[in-house]
Amino acid sequence: MQPRINVAIKAARAAADYIVHTQEKLLFDKEQGQQPDQVYKTVCQGAEKTILHHLAKAYPNDTITTRLDGQVQSGDEGEWIIDTIQGQYLFTRGLSGHCITMSYLVAGKVEHALIINPMTKDEYYASKGRGAYLNNSRIRTSNVRDLNNTLIATQFPSTDKTRPSASGQFAIFSQLSEKGARVITQDSPALQIVNVAAGRVDASWGIKLFEWEMQAPLFIAKEAGCIFSDFNGSPSVEETGNILCANPRLFKTLLPILNKHLL
Repeated sequence: MQPRINVAIKAARAAADYIVHTQEKLLFDKEQGQQPDQVYKTVCQGAEKTILHHLAKAYPNDTITTRLDGQVQSGDEGEWIIDTIQGQYLFTRGLSGHCITMSYLVAGKVEHALIINPMTKDEYYASKGRGAYLNNSRIRTSNVRDLNNTLIATQFPSTDKTRPSASGQFAIFSQLSEKGARVITQDSPALQIVNVAAGRVDASWGIKLFEWEMQAPLFIAKEAGCIFSDFNGSPSVEETGNILCANPRLFKTLLPILNKHLL
């Protein structure tokens, strides 16, 4: 395991413990009238400070950027990109489908990535050219060839950015069900994608995702043998945020379906 991954795991574990230990109290605060957005922000900022403490001590010359507070440390080496709670809605409901994501970039390219689910303690990580891992075991994406009995993850079209795609999403759901596939919806795109990397899910697609939602999980997925593209087949997904991630065989089957209904 690479040194930066070791440090990142130590930092993320500490943040995960903080999130778990404070969530119950903050859910009580929400019941007393505190707004869910404020609950989320409070825990995120505490978790960010925990991670910053570990990273700044080990790598004082790295830049550190968090999703809430932007650049919190400036350096002349690599850059850490951190999102401490991806999956805000489920978090504020006391559910487990949220995660910490961390990427380490050199010259704008990801070299290491880590995703931890604080509730399940699952740890997904990868370093460039060294494969992808889940809880210290090497992972590879599934090798299914067709849609029958597959499990596919996506977003439910209930947010402002996904609602315009609702009719296309429902048409895809119908077509997949006719072919024997099952679809699950999750609040965290990162967890969807790394579960494809681990072979727990066979494919995933997302609509209008932000770069920080895709960066770490797509790096891990690539190291696990997944391929990904925009719905038009372009490997450059940052511009639109539309993403299909799957093993190579299933990718060829799903891409025309998404292209038909979502473009």
